[in-house]
Amino acid sequence: MSVASRGFFVGAAALPFNFQGMSGSIAADFNWNSAAFTANNGYLKKWVQGTTNLIDGNLFYDQATLPANFNDFFYRRTSNGASYSVFLYNNGQLINTFIGGAGGSSTVLNDIVNMPQLHVDMTAASPDFNINFTSYGGIPVESLPQDAGSDNGYIREKDGGCNTWNKSSASVQHTPKKSNGTLIGYSDGSVSVSAAISTGTAATGSVLNYNVVAAPASYFPIEMQVFGEAGTSFGKLDAGDIYFTSSTETVVTDGAFNSTFFPHTANILIAVKTSLGCFDKILFIPNALVLSTQLISFSGNQTDNDIKLNWQIVTNETADRFEIQKSINGQNFTSAGIVFATEKIGSQTYSFNAGSPVSGNVIYRLRIFNKSNKVDYSNNIAFQVKDETKTFPSIINNPIIDNLAIRFNSRGNQAMSISIIDMAGRRLQQQKINAYKGNNVVNISLPSSVKKGVYLVNLSDGINQTAIKFVKQ
Repeated sequence: MSVASRGFFVGAAALPFNFQGMSGSIAADFNWNSAAFTANNGYLKKWVQGTTNLIDGNLFYDQATLPANFNDFFYRRTSNGASYSVFLYNNGQLINTFIGGAGGSSTVLNDIVNMPQLHVDMTAASPDFNINFTSYGGIPVESLPQDAGSDNGYIREKDGGCNTWNKSSASVQHTPKKSNGTLIGYSDGSVSVSAAISTGTAATGSVLNYNVVAAPASYFPIEMQVFGEAGTSFGKLDAGDIYFTSSTETVVTDGAFNSTFFPHTANILIAVKTSLGCFDKILFIPNALVLSTQLISFSGNQTDNDIKLNWQIVTNETADRFEIQKSINGQNFTSAGIVFATEKIGSQTYSFNAGSPVSGNVIYRLRIFNKSNKVDYSNNIAFQVKDETKTFPSIINNPIIDNLAIRFNSRGNQAMSISIIDMAGRRLQQQKINAYKGNNVVNISLPSSVKKGVYLVNLSDGINQTAIKFVKQ
C-alpha cells in the first residue's frame, strides 16, 4: 500500500470526535466498544492531502481507501509502555523520534527494538531504505509522560522546538497549515550560542562569526543552520528565507566558525538543531547596515478602568525610546509617558501602566524612536472607560480594511483562540493570544486571502465561544 507525501493515518476513541479545532467529525472508527475494534484490534483511517470532501470538516485532507484487510496488520498492546512512538526520516536517515503516553518511557520500547527489519519502498528519486529497529535501544528521543485520561494526541507548542510538546485538548489545538508558535525569542532552550556580523562590502560580502559556547553533553552533535532573512515574516524563519550554510559541533570546543555571505546587507537567522532532531532555538542576528526597530505587536488590557499597554519588538538593540501617546478623537495626540529601551539584544517585551483615564473613549499609540533618531508609529488601540461588562466583545473598526481590532472581556489570565471564518464556515485564519483578566484590545492583520465581503471572527477560551460579524472593505 502506498502512502502519499504528507499523508497520515488517524484513529479516534469515540464517534463523533474533535480534532485540529474541528468538532463533530465522523471520519474515523476507533471506538473501544465497536465491532471493528473487537475484530481488528482497532481501526484506522487513511488521509491524503486534498479538498474534494469538505463534509468531514477537514479543509486540507480527504479520506482515502484502505485495503480490506489492512487493520489485521495491527496488534493492540496490553502491557505498560508508551502509546505513541513516532520516527521521522529524511532520505532514509532517522532525524527525530518522539515517545509519549502511558508509561512515560523516555527510550524506545523493547517491543519495537525487537521487531524485524522493515523495508520502505520510496517513489520517484527518493532512496529506498531499511529500518533496523534493533539499533534503536539507545537513540536520543523526545518524550512526554502519561496523563491518565488525556493521552489522545500531542502537538508542539513551538514549531520544531525541543521539549515543547503538550497534550492536545480543548484548549491546546493545532490548525492545519498554521504555526503553533515561533521559536524566535524562545528563551527556554538549553544551548547557548554567540553570534556577530562583521559588515563588509557588496564585493567582499559580510562575515558571520558563530559558536556554541555551552550545551548539555547529550545534545551534541549540534548543527547550526544559517539563513538570510528574506521571508514574509520579518525576524522569523519561513519558506522565503535563503539557506546559506551550516556548521556542526560534536563537542563544545569545535567552534567558532566564520561564514561569508551575500548580499552583505542581509540579516541572519541561525537555527540551532540538537542530536534529538529538534530545534533548541532560532536566533535573529540583525545586520548593522540595515538596523531598524521592528514592532511585532501592540496591545492593551483594561481592568476596572485601569489600562495597561504591552508591546514587543524584534530588534531591541536598535531602539532608543518609546513615547506613549493618547487621544480622545484619534487625530490630536498628547504624550502620556516615555519608556526607554533596555540594553538587551534581540526580541524584547515592554509594558506601560496608563492608569485610569477619564470616562469615555481613549485611544493610544506608540511613537518609536530608534538610535539614529528615526521615528515610527504603531497602530492605534482604543478603550471605552466604563462598566467592563457592557458592549463586549466588539469590533472597534467595523467595516475594516487590513487590520481587525477586537475589544473583549476575559474572566482571567488565560490563553484564547481567535479565528476568521467565511460565511461558508471555512476557517481562513487562526491565532492564539494570551488574554488578561478584564478588558483586552487585540489587533490582527488579515491575510491577503481575506477578500472583500462579510466574515465572522470567533473568540474561544476552550469553554465559551463568541462570534461577531464584520465587513472587509
